[in-house]
Amino acid sequence: MNNTTQSGTSPTGPATTNNAPAVKSVLRMGVFTLAMINVSAIVSLRGMPAESTYGLSSVFYYIFAAVFFLVPVSLVAAELTTGWPQKGGVYRWVGEAFGKKWGFLAIWLQWIESTIWFPTVLTFAAVSLAFMGPGQRWDEALAANKWYVLIVVLCVYWAATLLNLRGMKTSAGVTKWGTIIGTIIPGAILILLGLSYWAGGNPILLDMSWDKLIPDMSNFNNLVLAASIFLFYAGMEMSAVHVKDVNDPGRNYPLAILISAI
Repeated sequence: MNNTTQSGTSPTGPATTNNAPAVKSVLRMGVFTLAMINVSAIVSLRGMPAESTYGLSSVFYYIFAAVFFLVPVSLVAAELTTGWPQKGGVYRWVGEAFGKKWGFLAIWLQWIESTIWFPTVLTFAAVSLAFMGPGQRWDEALAANKWYVLIVVLCVYWAATLLNLRGMKTSAGVTKWGTIIGTIIPGAILILLGLSYWAGGNPILLDMSWDKLIPDMSNFNNLVLAASIFLFYAGMEMSAVHVKDVNDPGRNYPLAILISAI
């Protein structure tokens, strides 16, 4: 037996032996799952009731913000991610341009924004959940109970943390199905119910006249609506940290961006 055979190698590469540990397959995220992660970061139904009071003006702002903000940000995120497919995300992009300190500041700002936002939206969810009870007085009392709100926020926060600690497979699966069940399906149901209501000849209680499509920019309320819609479209770049978990990121990441933007 020569030295090559004894060392477990061959001229063509490492030899496989019975004692060698099995190589685990690396989880690769699908295009649809990545698209759903993008959708979960952006799409929300919570602002719909407030925006509906603006009538067709809200349609104008949604289209305007999509053309001049959502689509450009999506294209930039796709381009930067494919330019640095080994390590994506805000830290890498800013760090390459301005240095590691500015890259750290950028990713820290993104992190602290999420850290503050999560308890805020969970508080809203806890209060909304309280009003699913049997009586209005009981529901109001429960929603005003700070200990109830605190327990709900902490339980959901820690549950989400523990789920993410189980790995990317669990985290991506929860995000994908949570987005489908919690956002896309309810949104589709709302659209169908609205069309059914309109088709039944019922009166529309909103101002849907076409002369309201172009809003009055001198009205401060319209500017507030515009700012809120632009904020709703923010977050497309957050999924870039998962670029290493995607097969052929140069093709699949821009495709996921396209699907989620549409």
